[in-house]
Amino acid sequence: MFLRRFVLGAVASSAMLVAAAGAACAQVPPDAAKTFINQSGQQLVTIVNSNASDSQKADQLRQLVDQIVAVDQVGDYVLGRYINVATPAQHTQFLALFHQLLSYNITYQIKAYQGVTFIVNGSSLMGNDTVVDTTVSRPGQPPADVGWAVEDVGGSPKIVDVIVAGTSLRITERNDYASVVTSNGGQISALLTAMQNQIQRISGQ
Repeated sequence: MFLRRFVLGAVASSAMLVAAAGAACAQVPPDAAKTFINQSGQQLVTIVNSNASDSQKADQLRQLVDQIVAVDQVGDYVLGRYINVATPAQHTQFLALFHQLLSYNITYQIKAYQGVTFIVNGSSLMGNDTVVDTTVSRPGQPPADVGWAVEDVGGSPKIVDVIVAGTSLRITERNDYASVVTSNGGQISALLTAMQNQIQRISGQ
């Protein structure tokens, strides 16, 4: 699904909790969060629906994602308890692969979302997050209710989770990643290999 891949890419898929790497996060006021998501959503829609080439759109979307999503923090949350098992080199490699997967998945999904529209509804506080409810529509598909969890990360609002049909994508991805590690004897190297293989599959499509 595009929304899952767009934010987490793997979201490295990915596509998220309080920043596991220790970055200071704070709650964003509901009105500020709505403004941020509205602006971000309209930027996304403008890029996807433009007449630019797919490669130009991909570059623009990657830049936008780096601006609006706390990608490293999301990656650390997805890695979960295994962040304490990974060596510094493995952690660095994991975040690099997480970014790559996100970029490849964004590129791969562009054509499918031509004609997308984005409407911001309400917002509510949920723990450290401010969740902004939106309706995302595209031709030939029923509208999707999507919640965007926003936190103040380093002084700026950032997306830290996406909630679709009541399901948190950061939790889903963390469980998926943990399954890969546990099924391979707790080896982080197995997860890194799986991510590399996924990049090769996506890039070859």
